[in-house]
Amino acid sequence: MFPVILELGPLRIPAYGFFVALGYLTAILWLRSRKAAMGLDEDRFWFLIYGVFFGALAGGKLMFLAVEHRRLLSGELHFFSDLRYGFVFFGGFFGACLAGFWCCRRKGVAFLEAADFFAPALALGHAVGRLGCLASGCCHGRPTTLPWGLSMGGHPLCTTPHELWGVPLHPAQLYEALGNAAIALVLVKAVLPRVRSGPGPGRWPAGSAFLAYLAAYSCLRFGVEAFRGDDRGMSWGLSVAQWTAGACLIAAVAAGALLRRNTGGRA
Repeated sequence: MFPVILELGPLRIPAYGFFVALGYLTAILWLRSRKAAMGLDEDRFWFLIYGVFFGALAGGKLMFLAVEHRRLLSGELHFFSDLRYGFVFFGGFFGACLAGFWCCRRKGVAFLEAADFFAPALALGHAVGRLGCLASGCCHGRPTTLPWGLSMGGHPLCTTPHELWGVPLHPAQLYEALGNAAIALVLVKAVLPRVRSGPGPGRWPAGSAFLAYLAAYSCLRFGVEAFRGDDRGMSWGLSVAQWTAGACLIAAVAAGALLRRNTGGRA
């Protein structure tokens, strides 16, 4: 556990914020290396980056407020102190998509073609960002007797509930980080080349990498939720994230089938 990366007098760098910022930076640097392939100049590139960034922040915070509104109203959570960790990934994803769509329309960029590049960047950045969750103790797993269980706690800024301090827990944050890294690798090495290849029957239509990401991450998140110990908004035995992941998976499969039918399997 190291919720704080560096502390020198009044200067404090929290691990959560550090790794989230590092995740954004990693994603941006990867996208910048593909700027020419995306057909973007500097102005349109940074317009998209800033738009998606602020859309993700707004969406993640709004969905957190929706999920945790009861705890906020009861006083269990405090708006200014506790909400520094208050972001929900799917809310950020939806916010980023809406902002990205608007930015693409504003700058005359093909949304699906841009989304194919942003998808692996998102998976890569998310993998890095989840290390911040691991360091600070949020998004923790359930108790486990498996040999790789991790014990949280021991630091006043640890966000794992005190009753679980010292208890071996599933490293759910690490499961998701590794899963996201694997998704990014597959998208870059196997999916994007098929989308970006020249005309022919083997080419996949624009948007395929984005939808492949959405389907793969939805499956990953649905499974990881079974090991997480911070259940929120359970309904019919499933968490909010599992219901959202299931809906996203269905939407991705349906959209992919429609996309391939409309393009004859080619762009």
